[in-house]
Amino acid sequence: MDAEWFGYAGAVLMTSMSLPQIVRITRDHSAAGVSLLTWCIFGVSGVAWLAYGLILQAPAIIIGNVTFVATTLPVIMLLLRRQRRWGLLLAVAAPLAAGVAGVALLVNTPAGVPSTIGVLCGIMTTVPQLIESVQRRRAGLVSEVSMGTLGLLLAGQALWLSYGLARPDLPMIITNVIAVTVTVSLIVVEAGARRSVTA
Repeated sequence: MDAEWFGYAGAVLMTSMSLPQIVRITRDHSAAGVSLLTWCIFGVSGVAWLAYGLILQAPAIIIGNVTFVATTLPVIMLLLRRQRRWGLLLAVAAPLAAGVAGVALLVNTPAGVPSTIGVLCGIMTTVPQLIESVQRRRAGLVSEVSMGTLGLLLAGQALWLSYGLARPDLPMIITNVIAVTVTVSLIVVEAGARRSVTA
């Protein structure tokens, strides 16, 4: 199978992962326990991988990260509105401006720069959420983190790992091995918190 198809499939899942979180925040009118830092790291990661894809002219990376950034930014905007009480204009304009500026800056660097940023972000992405979720579980609280989002995230990371292995692309492999491990840990913590609250 052509490696690009793993990338396209991973892109669909990673793009889709934001949608359950957007629905949950909007439906529940709450973003309690959802880590803004995690979603900001997702945004930076998407911007870095988009720049990396543009430098390499890799269609799967470009398309995957354009759509990923496009669905990640609304979550950041919602979190800025709900958790930080930012006004609508600032909550929309600041993330958009940061994303455009980040891509413009990174496409003018060697490919190693955005890939290094992408690797570091990929490694750290769900760590703040894992810490937040562990703290909430210890306090007997359930977060507004969407399990659907976590499931789609895990499946997307597994496909991007397959993409990295098929190319082979060491930054993609390293990033996604660590990311899958952290995401599995996060799913275990969140599922355990929900079980203990219902019990």
